[in-house]
Amino acid sequence: MRFALLPILFCICFLQFLQAQVPIRTDVYPWKGKGDLMFEGSGAVLSRQSLIGHTLNGAKSKKFNAGANGHELFFIIKDGPIQVSLGDKTYELEKGSIVFVLPGEEVVFRNKRKDAVEFYEMQMQSASPDLQRGQSAGPSFVIDWNDMVYKPHERGGVRQLFDRKTVHTNRFDIHITSLNPGLSSHPPHTHKNEEIILMLDGEGEMVHGDKKRMLYTGGAAWVETMIPHNITNTGKRPAVYFAIQWN
Repeated sequence: MRFALLPILFCICFLQFLQAQVPIRTDVYPWKGKGDLMFEGSGAVLSRQSLIGHTLNGAKSKKFNAGANGHELFFIIKDGPIQVSLGDKTYELEKGSIVFVLPGEEVVFRNKRKDAVEFYEMQMQSASPDLQRGQSAGPSFVIDWNDMVYKPHERGGVRQLFDRKTVHTNRFDIHITSLNPGLSSHPPHTHKNEEIILMLDGEGEMVHGDKKRMLYTGGAAWVETMIPHNITNTGKRPAVYFAIQWN
């Protein structure tokens, strides 16, 4: 009986392997809460990357720890406030705040409200991790929305969060754009880096090559390398979105 199970176990493992290797395709992925995947797969740089939407009910907590040889974790608060404990510090984070966690470290999210809060979890893993590179670039960290520096420009404004090396990337770059109604981010352009556009608030029309897709509050757009793209704010209020790149 034990040997009869081996082919079944092999098939399960093989299917899991194939699933992890499926490339993420350029598209728009809507918000999914309650721990559901928005997307998962491989890219040009990362062997595995996923974006998960979490809904944390009132008076509940959730712990994350990938292990010393595991993936890096990046969180965005979609709807706060939420209490976050990282290392020996505890923070009260508002909507738009972020948390970056190196492999082997632990972070705990606690909802002190009666109603639910929501946040994103992004996992990143490469085939060639470099723990020393990530640790040399700096420790795990939190940036509260209220501490982010806003710089206005002719189309709206920008908050540049960080641009640094990590364990699984040579460069991890994140900024938040505020785009005024009726305006485009820029003419459709291409770049070598893959990119995620995550709509924190508002809506917009994403150009992906020869396709157009609507991106609404909570959703995320994945853009493959060298795909022409831009976003136009089709709403009546500023569209606020994260632009996330890595190489």
